Amino acid sequence: MAEGKVSMRELPDSPTLEVRISRRELLSHNRWNADYFEERFRQNEKKLKKLESVLLGEFIPEELPDGSKGITYGQVGPRKLSPRGSVRYLQVINIRDTGIDFAIKPDRVAEGSHNDPARSRVAVGDVLFTNNAFRGTETLIGRCVAVSRDYGKLNISQHIDRIRVDGIDPFFVCCFLKCRFGAVQVQRVMHGVDAMTISFGQIRRIEIPRLAVDIQFTVRKQYLAMSKQHDRAMAIKERLLQESGIEVGQYGEAINELANKNCDYKQAMEEAQARLRHVIGELEAVLDGKQKKIRPFSS
Repeated sequence: MAEGKVSMRELPDSPTLEVRISRRELLSHNRWNADYFEERFRQNEKKLKKLESVLLGEFIPEELPDGSKGITYGQVGPRKLSPRGSVRYLQVINIRDTGIDFAIKPDRVAEGSHNDPARSRVAVGDVLFTNNAFRGTETLIGRCVAVSRDYGKLNISQHIDRIRVDGIDPFFVCCFLKCRFGAVQVQRVMHGVDAMTISFGQIRRIEIPRLAVDIQFTVRKQYLAMSKQHDRAMAIKERLLQESGIEVGQYGEAINELANKNCDYKQAMEEAQARLRHVIGELEAVLDGKQKKIRPFSS
């Protein structure tokens, strides 16, 4: 391999893709699939360097003062649900863009059981990050929410990571992972791999800018306002589920259809979605250098 530029091409039976990169860039990433070096990934990397970004892992301790792990996943092994269990059990499908949807799959497990490990109990301020997806559901990987209030006893499946940060606001972290600068990094990691899984190490290596505390606080404030509307919608949805007595459906189709006919539910969800789009758009504008502050949401 000569010094200078390196030309990479996919195999003949794959879609044609050619990129030209330096030996230094190739070796620094140690990745040999051309997709990994798409221009959008490389431009995002350059922008993050200009923003003097640091590794997210700097804010994820191995262990926090209370003895909890900085990052962990839920129970592994046989799943035994308990309809009358006191612990709500979240799976990937429960993690929606605007927050947690308990109604779409209202599973529970027995407190203290194999399915309720203490290490993965969820608390306010935790970031829940989906670490796994199946073929055809790639958009689910990297979906995340920040836990905005106490939902009672709550645990997660092994396909969700529970992340606790120190030295950075968790609601800002969540919004960053949702915005273009964070989401593109997750997409890049998944290129050229067979297993649709993202590891703890890969999450720790996500780069994130050290934005001013006042900007992080504004993001937090707007995320919490969005969460209130999401929770309002979910309260209506759970009430409809209880009153109707219907089966939710394999993927929540039945309860979603019923909820979407309710005007109050639709209004709350539409506002939550609008507020989320706003804060993500504002954060991207700040990171792009188009503005210095996060502007307030106008309903």
